[in-house]
Amino acid sequence: MSAKNVDNHNRWRNITVGFRVSPKENEAINAAVKLSGLPKQEYCYRRCMNRDIVVQGNPRVY
Repeated sequence: MSAKNVDNHNRWRNITVGFRVSPKENEAINAAVKLSGLPKQEYCYRRCMNRDIVVQGNPRVY
């Protein structure tokens, strides 16, 4: 059995959630993640839980 891990905010993350998307939907998600400056996992958490997403300044955007 693997060791239990706690993330930076002292939360246990031991449940996996997955879903299927089309290639076009995947491109749209990846573009939104890139613009947000967040890791994909954190971006999905915030979107699913209806939390605010603040876009971080990124030279690639300009």
